[in-house]
Amino acid sequence: MPETLDDAVELTDARAIRAIAHPARLIVIDRLYDDGRPLTATQAARLAGTTASAMSYHLRALERFGIVRRADSRDGRERPWVRAAKDLRIRPGESGTSTAMGAAAGAVLSTAMDLSKRRVLASLERATSPGSAQLPLDAVTSFGSSALIVTPDEAKDVLQKIREILEPFSAERRTGPPEGASRLALFIGVAPDSDLPTDDAPRS
Repeated sequence: MPETLDDAVELTDARAIRAIAHPARLIVIDRLYDDGRPLTATQAARLAGTTASAMSYHLRALERFGIVRRADSRDGRERPWVRAAKDLRIRPGESGTSTAMGAAAGAVLSTAMDLSKRRVLASLERATSPGSAQLPLDAVTSFGSSALIVTPDEAKDVLQKIREILEPFSAERRTGPPEGASRLALFIGVAPDSDLPTDDAPRS
């Protein structure tokens, strides 16, 4: 019988949030939560490009905050690590911790954006360096931004539609993908355009 998971782990403590602000930890968290499949410390280390001992330290740190947990070994050897819930969310804590929370969330965002930047730049380098071994999905590497004029409800609707388009292709749900399919990292960030002066805001 498949194990029942909680819907989400919610990080409301600044220390827990800052604990995931590390490239190796984010890479492994993404893989565990996106795929829903276990990883040994050795596999996770290979994925993140670090040593097994260093990865064991990272995984134990994440375990302390309830982000990952150990699963039973299937072959009596190394016990794998699994996600602690279906989703991982950052939630604001009490108002008195807002400064620490903001700094911790900013550290996570900076780390995540750096990872995305590294992936895009590595793909562009492969595509423009003669003789380099390109990946098939290098052909679709891109970066762009758009300005939308929306109400809060419309913005939520747009994001929901994007999630619905992506859902069938998610790493956890995609079964029996066609030949030639491989992992594609897609990152989406939205925020109000606070650079727009109030006097220049669109009027009805």
